[in-house]
Amino acid sequence: MTGFGQAEGETDKFTVKVELKSLNSKFFELSLRMPRNWQHKELELRKEMAKLIERGTVQLNIQITYKLAEDRITPINKEVATYYLNEVSLVAAQFGCKASDLLGNIFDIPNVLQPNDDTPEEADWIYIMQVVQQAFAQFDLYRLTEGKILVSEFSKSASTILAKMNALTPFEAERIETIKERLRKELAGLNQDQIDKNRFEQELIYYLEKLDINEEKVRLKQHCDYMEEVIRMSSTGKKLGFIAQEMGREINTIGSKSNHHLMQRSVVEMKEELEKIKEQINNVL
Repeated sequence: MTGFGQAEGETDKFTVKVELKSLNSKFFELSLRMPRNWQHKELELRKEMAKLIERGTVQLNIQITYKLAEDRITPINKEVATYYLNEVSLVAAQFGCKASDLLGNIFDIPNVLQPNDDTPEEADWIYIMQVVQQAFAQFDLYRLTEGKILVSEFSKSASTILAKMNALTPFEAERIETIKERLRKELAGLNQDQIDKNRFEQELIYYLEKLDINEEKVRLKQHCDYMEEVIRMSSTGKKLGFIAQEMGREINTIGSKSNHHLMQRSVVEMKEELEKIKEQINNVL
């Protein structure tokens, strides 16, 4: 789920700033930016973040600013620079031209500027990881706050679906009477002697049972109640997805049986609330 956290720290040698943020994703994907001289710690850092964050597209940026100039700049390899200067001076003397005309910018020559490959002190890394943990604490607090909002949104949508479902009740008896009346009018134009009344009653009962939505309403309420339980548990994203699928099946079945314009309107409104739930499920771990 989405989250954001940042933290800063300072030692005698450097200041460190850590920023951690994530977007929705079914899997854990970490994009990591850190100074070159600490990249030998990348695998260790990735393993630690995988323990802390279950899933999401995560960006972790670690910025370190050293206080001393010798720690900030890239050192000059004097041996390499001296070698190139001597060689260019010999060529210039041989052809009677200036060395500066041949050399250009000595710092553009490969290996003249050579990053310091000295391994940093382990104590510095321990401090950096403490700042990373502080950033994660802020990140996790952000997600917990977002989670409380999501719980409220899920509960609100589930309650709305139940309210729309209950609003169907007054129209159920009305539509049955409408169907019966329509059938009576149709039958009035037929030869009554050719009608088997017992068979007709059986067919009518079967037809009306096919339109009955009580079972679907019971199951839909059970799914909504179960969702209310699950949203307060941890790591429930997949489970909520399955519940939403089952809710969708019941709502679609109710819609296919509801041959009444006001009932169909309520079904559309239930589907609208269900879509809100499905959109927010992506934000749940």
